Amino acid sequence: MRTINVTTVLLVALQIMGCSQNEVTEVSPDIHPQMTFGVYTGTSTRGVDTDNTSILESPDASDKYGGFGIMGYFTGSQKWEDAKATTAPGFMHNQKVAWNSSENAWTYSPTKYWPNNKNDKISFFAYAPYESAWQSGTKAGVIVCDATTKGIPYITFTLKEGDDLPKMVDLVVADKTDQQYTDANGGKVSFQFNHTLARVSFKAKLGDGEFTGMDGNESFVYITEMWIVGRNHGTTAADGNMSLLNASAPSNSNSRFYTTATWKELHWNYDNAVIPEKDFSLKAMLKTIDGSITESNPTDGHDKTISGVKITEASQTNPVSLFPDKQHLYLIPIGDTNVNPDSGSGCADGDIQIGFHYDIVSKDKTNSNQYIASHAESVIKLPVGHLKRQKTYQYTLTINLHAITINEVKVDTWGTEVTESPVE
Repeated sequence: MRTINVTTVLLVALQIMGCSQNEVTEVSPDIHPQMTFGVYTGTSTRGVDTDNTSILESPDASDKYGGFGIMGYFTGSQKWEDAKATTAPGFMHNQKVAWNSSENAWTYSPTKYWPNNKNDKISFFAYAPYESAWQSGTKAGVIVCDATTKGIPYITFTLKEGDDLPKMVDLVVADKTDQQYTDANGGKVSFQFNHTLARVSFKAKLGDGEFTGMDGNESFVYITEMWIVGRNHGTTAADGNMSLLNASAPSNSNSRFYTTATWKELHWNYDNAVIPEKDFSLKAMLKTIDGSITESNPTDGHDKTISGVKITEASQTNPVSLFPDKQHLYLIPIGDTNVNPDSGSGCADGDIQIGFHYDIVSKDKTNSNQYIASHAESVIKLPVGHLKRQKTYQYTLTINLHAITINEVKVDTWGTEVTESPVE
């Protein structure tokens, strides 16, 4: 098992000192340089932005999402563009590269070597986080094409849902084609990983007006449920309708919220994409850390004990994050049909609709330690052109009595995070 050094920022550098295809794997290691890897990264690979931390985690642990996978293609003297139509990843298929903390280095096995002929070329495609169950995507939702697939490798990706939603991963990819060993480069090949998804977060605030009574103790607003409206959610919870107030709440027949799609030809492909019929719950992402309250007047469909994200008068000047610190939704982009992420169309009006259930609560003066709650719901649409690849969106929702509107939107690309990994 060989090792590798590390250092850095939003890139993952692949330092390759030695490779070969099947017919050249038996060359003498005394003659041909070995292949090793070095990773430079600041990309997040999990629902929580942890820059280098997540990729350093063990890819073998059930609750960790580290490491990265490589697909390698030996094309002989041909360039990738000329050979890709007839070339499969016979050199490397879903090769796991993991951080070895005891050696303070990246490791992989078995060792590979550069080809015999110095004019031969190898092309590489990589993704993170690593998925060992590459045929089923059991862990990270990543299904990798098999070792006989010719051309650019594809990934079928599925979002986490339900209680696993906070474990959703930030899928990143990289490629480096027509690589050769030379004395000048020492066999070092650098990859820069790029985000394939759109990142989304929410804040909430009370609107204009006098809310001095909403101090977080005597009275406040609780956001208790959050969901993405399904294509045909029926009229009951069993059917998939998450509204607690309106069995006739409309579905979104034009929904373009994808829970599964394929990363293919270096952009998204929707031929076999999945759009859920039922409402897609986002409740597991809510920052419900303020405890729970007991309702003295629960109505049909509501629990007597409720919890949620607390919104008070202070939110008017300091909006409250609905998700835990540094945690986001990573969603499949809309209209991403070109290699260039800026050329994607994003969503049209109503493509993505998000529902919120919130309670306006105040202490019950006749029942100690209980609250009277007034229930309300609202559905908002993401703005036209949003949900593009590599863009991060932060929405600030304004609660005005019984209505929620989008008050502020921030859109940006992911910035570079200067966090240095251990260096051997």
